[in-house]
Amino acid sequence: MNAPGQDFRPEAPSPPLQSPALIVAACCFAMLSIGTATNLPALCLTSIAADVWGMDVRYSGLFLSCYFWGLVASIMASGPLADRLGFRYLLASSALFPLGGMLMVSAAHAGLQALAGSAVVGFGSGISDALLTPLACAAYPRERVRIANLLHAFYPIGMLAAVLGVLLLMSLGWDWRAIYRLMAMTSIPYGIVFLLVALPRHSHEGEERLPGRQLLRQPMFLVFLALIFLAGLSELGPAQWLPAYVEQAAGGSKTSGAFGLLFLGVMMTLGRFANSALSHKISARRLVAAGGAFSLVTLVLAALPGPTYLTLIWLGLLGLSFSGLWPTILSISGDRFPQAGASMYSLLHACGNMGGLVGPLTVGLIAKGYGLRAGMASLTLAPLLIMALCAWEKKRG
Repeated sequence: MNAPGQDFRPEAPSPPLQSPALIVAACCFAMLSIGTATNLPALCLTSIAADVWGMDVRYSGLFLSCYFWGLVASIMASGPLADRLGFRYLLASSALFPLGGMLMVSAAHAGLQALAGSAVVGFGSGISDALLTPLACAAYPRERVRIANLLHAFYPIGMLAAVLGVLLLMSLGWDWRAIYRLMAMTSIPYGIVFLLVALPRHSHEGEERLPGRQLLRQPMFLVFLALIFLAGLSELGPAQWLPAYVEQAAGGSKTSGAFGLLFLGVMMTLGRFANSALSHKISARRLVAAGGAFSLVTLVLAALPGPTYLTLIWLGLLGLSFSGLWPTILSISGDRFPQAGASMYSLLHACGNMGGLVGPLTVGLIAKGYGLRAGMASLTLAPLLIMALCAWEKKRG
């Protein structure tokens, strides 16, 4: 019998568990959809700002951050619910929120409606974001680093799909409102997929689950929380501002800004596939430390004045540098605490996305007084701290 507070309730009856590869494929499809929803605001930001709130850079930062407020709120609840009720209906229902939220943004003529719609989209994405990694790792519990990096490679693939889709639609004369209405429909397929695919009952190993309150008393887990917060700040801060940064700070066009996000997405994809392939040869700690060092260098170079093409190159290489941070931290946490279940991943995802909330807002606030390049440069503190934490953990042994 499970200890008090450690019980879980299996999800509603479902077909016998199918191939683990089928489960991972379904998770990858849903991760692709999250990548599309997360990066659509950045691609349309300057058009939305001009149409709805008059290009106020602080309001733009708030709009980007609202997505992550919704994301963090749902992430915190999703893990504990999945530990008790199972994955199926939570994942299936998560598709409805991006649908409704994108339609709200597309109809916005006031800033508050756009902010609310962005938060609703984030709420739905957060449910999926919290549950996809523990579900995929439960399918391959002995290969967490490889599977987590493989799964998260589909986030930048979703980013690439968003960039190419927006560029194509803009070339055909679509405005941002029509683009949002079309993209709203892309969340429906993965909701249907999770109703049909047989899923594990839970993600923790063994019959007993380690409760979150005990997990938070573990010093090493607090280090993992700090690392993933910094990884989220390093990844999502620059990525959310990239198109506007290229246009307004580097003197590029709207097309070059979209191309910059496309390049960053390609580099992230390659980096995560590479991390997945290298996971058996290089320790997870070294992957994280190297990613932090490379991120520091590329962020500094991207923030320095220079021609547009050089800024695009450094921002693209930034995508390669931070590509392995988030999924590798998730996977080593699972290896260190295999009985923690989906609740642990919820805490980690929430903390990482808090970095995604703080990053864009910080850039916007600093840019108001000192310019966008100074705002981007402020994010260099995150990879510096990642390197310091990795060095501390190595010394601690």
